[in-house]
Amino acid sequence: CTKKECYKMLDKKENMNLETYGGYIAKVIFNNGQSIEINKNDIVIFVGPNNVGKSQALKDLYALCKKKEAPIVVGDIEIVKYDTKPDKLLKTMSVITDHGTYQKYSGFGYDLGSYDIDRYKSDKYYGELRSVFVAYLNTLNRLKISNPADLISRKAAKTHPIHYVAFEQKYRQWISANFKKAFGEELIPFTQNGNNIPLCIGKQVKFNEEFSDEQTRQEAYEKVLETYKQVQDQGDGIKSFTGILLYLMLDYYSIFLIDEPESFLHPPQANIMGRIIGETLSDNQQAFISTHSEEIIKGLLEVCPERVKVIRITRVKDNNSFSILENKKFSEIWKDPLLKYSNIMASLFHKEVILCESDSDCRMYSIIENYLKGEKGKYSGTLFIHCSGKHRMARIANALKALNIQVKLIPDIDVLNDVNIFKGIVNAFGIEWKMVEKSYNTINANLHSRKEKIVRTDFKNTVLDILDNSDTTTLSNKEIKDITVSLKIESKWETLKKSGISALPSGDATQAFDELNEILKQAGIFIVPVGELECFVKQVGGHGPDWTNKVLEKYPDLSDRVYDEIKNFIKIVCNL
Repeated sequence: CTKKECYKMLDKKENMNLETYGGYIAKVIFNNGQSIEINKNDIVIFVGPNNVGKSQALKDLYALCKKKEAPIVVGDIEIVKYDTKPDKLLKTMSVITDHGTYQKYSGFGYDLGSYDIDRYKSDKYYGELRSVFVAYLNTLNRLKISNPADLISRKAAKTHPIHYVAFEQKYRQWISANFKKAFGEELIPFTQNGNNIPLCIGKQVKFNEEFSDEQTRQEAYEKVLETYKQVQDQGDGIKSFTGILLYLMLDYYSIFLIDEPESFLHPPQANIMGRIIGETLSDNQQAFISTHSEEIIKGLLEVCPERVKVIRITRVKDNNSFSILENKKFSEIWKDPLLKYSNIMASLFHKEVILCESDSDCRMYSIIENYLKGEKGKYSGTLFIHCSGKHRMARIANALKALNIQVKLIPDIDVLNDVNIFKGIVNAFGIEWKMVEKSYNTINANLHSRKEKIVRTDFKNTVLDILDNSDTTTLSNKEIKDITVSLKIESKWETLKKSGISALPSGDATQAFDELNEILKQAGIFIVPVGELECFVKQVGGHGPDWTNKVLEKYPDLSDRVYDEIKNFIKIVCNL
């Protein structure tokens, strides 16, 4: 069951109303003065290259939740508190000791005096109550929290998340079900272990035989659990995954700060973790996540795209910049199934992205780009993404540019054949249409052929002439060919795609293309000069992935001169 479903089993008095306790970060102000409004249920994802401040942003947020300090990436935050009287909540989850003039509240991660609660009521930050409402899940915290908890009695205050798993069914069911999603086995608290409570991994213990008394049954249960693996003895992947679950299940937290939740996990498990985070957080809980994993983002988008905000951090020397992709933008992209299952999310972690029409284009261009950089002793930091056609190019470019990602585009030359698609692309790359309109119209006018439509009466007369010239029962091959020719529309665009700019009419059309092409290249749009990818190596016939495979099989040595033309093109595109 999900956490929400498990909570339905609770009495209303036991299930705390999260609108009453805790609060949320309503605004984040970055160190460059830029700010962003945050909704109470947003899942904010920090992405970007290494060493730009993603993890530091989480540290800053955690520090600022307590008091105003001198952070590095985040300058300040604004907090909205649901209520200024957390006494009732603390009494349900704390060890309370009376010290005469004040009371002390102790629990998981906190040690508070009643005077801290008094300060909390007037403080703009959480103060000492930060640990009650804000969960900071860095790698070390996640690994440590999965260690066994001290043994307590059932009625004692719970000072460790494992205590909740051990003594409350809703937590036990939830964490076991979600652990099973990733690892295929369940989690079981071992309360009979001795002076501590570890989490065991395995199947739920069920006995078929009858026992003479309860004590005997418990002894048999204990013997089975003693044979099970325990979380603290497993690899960091299992420990980190379990640690995140232990924090997420605690419903009194209203803000989660999660640093690289994909750490130690295989991609499928990272995707599951993203889903679990999105499914678990209630409408009164926020999360701020630093990640290098597109799978974490994909998992979140699968279950709650409307809650996701992405903030891409970049840095030049000591100056940070922040680009924001709002919830609506992500929802738009995610509605397109072809984009949903593409590698577009990987672009968030690259310095440069090159958009192509098809997967085969991406493959061949990226192979050549890697080869050229390898010759210079460099590694490629460029990601090639296919758009599944021209009509998605503008939408993807707009989304990536909103995140300050350097985007380039390689379209086939027939991108000029559809004015609406071409206009959208031009606008996406920041070019005003009036700058290219005259050149475009000149090219377009020169590429109209005399026969672009079939007149019904002309076609009818042609067919009747062919039929009347013979009395045979069936049509001959020549007659079929003549009818087919009469149906064929002559198009200079087809010739242009097969031959490239060399097929442009001399004079105005060629001059107009040169002027247009120069503006496009300056903006990052590089039209394939030979028409389409397959025309770079005409020694091999075919199209698409099959053509790419045939070329690489026939010419496995990328230093072969057959690749000279495509290499020269990629050198221009990638500024090599």
